[in-house]
Amino acid sequence: MLFGKEDMILNVTKELWSAQLVSQHSLLAKLEKTIHQNQFPHFSLLLGRPGNGQLLLALAVAQTILCVGEQKPCGTCEACYKVNKLIHPDLHCSFPLNNPKETCQQHYKEWRSAIQEKPFMGISQWFSYLAGDSKNANISVAEISNVLNTLSLKPFESENSVLIVWLPEYLGRDSNRLLKFFEEPPDHVYIILVAENQELLLPTVLSRAQIFRLNAIQMDDAIRTIAISHPNFKSDELVSAWLAGNGSMQQALDVLENENNPSIEQLRKLLQSAYTYNVIELNEWVEQFASLNKEEQKNFMQWIQQFLSLVIREKFKLKPGEEIQNNPVLLYANKLSNSLGVSQIEHWNELINDALLYLQRNANVKLMMTNFCIKLSHILRKDKSLN
Repeated sequence: MLFGKEDMILNVTKELWSAQLVSQHSLLAKLEKTIHQNQFPHFSLLLGRPGNGQLLLALAVAQTILCVGEQKPCGTCEACYKVNKLIHPDLHCSFPLNNPKETCQQHYKEWRSAIQEKPFMGISQWFSYLAGDSKNANISVAEISNVLNTLSLKPFESENSVLIVWLPEYLGRDSNRLLKFFEEPPDHVYIILVAENQELLLPTVLSRAQIFRLNAIQMDDAIRTIAISHPNFKSDELVSAWLAGNGSMQQALDVLENENNPSIEQLRKLLQSAYTYNVIELNEWVEQFASLNKEEQKNFMQWIQQFLSLVIREKFKLKPGEEIQNNPVLLYANKLSNSLGVSQIEHWNELINDALLYLQRNANVKLMMTNFCIKLSHILRKDKSLN
């Protein structure tokens, strides 16, 4: 043999879902400790904002539970490999579908592709893989029956079985059949709910599950992570994408893939034209904005709101990580923090909220944004007639 056994082990690439987590490693360490101490709850709920990576965290927990190595999760055993490839026979997943007669097992191929390509995905990204409409999304009676039948069987390879229910918000009234199972699952079964909106969950589910809340993803963590997978983008483009993503990794990544993603130059042009009240330039800006599709328009408005939060942070010296202090986006935020008062920022934010509402109601974009620019000009010029 050219290599000894230890050398071969060292050269094996670890297959760990935890490697893709962002800002959640302290929580994962806490969960892994309970697993090692045989104290992890058999019915748990991972709750976080959209795009925070709770599905990744659930898979990392499942990998720890099903691992057969000495240091769990080892990332090198057969069980870890199968969980990483989503082919472990004792790992089961339930997720929303739009056909009440289908079960999730019929769509595991699409499910694997979606998670591997978009691990921070939301419901809209998932349904792009199903080529369907998410309006009728539901975890159906057929799927519930399939889950109960599957988990009533003994594990195939492991000592335990893990069920991950992604977006239990889509469990309907028929999910009452699962409540008894949730309350007293078999000793070998671990049920992990992965949710985004606590208000949409059944009260009976919330009362039975042990809840673990994910941390908000930190901007500097997000920028470092995105830069690894998108090395061709400049740091200011990454920051802009993160702001447009509104704290969601998946939305930030989607923005980078969009040619019409918001930029600091677009904002600078708007502010300069509004402050000088240059009607021709404001009209050109409105025309450019109107040429975007509806989602791009909403993204730009939400991006400005996120940028304004940066301006506030700069004003009160709540600064992000030092390694991105020379970023053009942050430098411009710092400049505006010295120019704009809190009341001006508040009025501007109210304008954006109105614009988002009108966009949702399919208002005439050119008329709406012309009015937006006029009012913004008054705000920047401190015109008292605005009040």
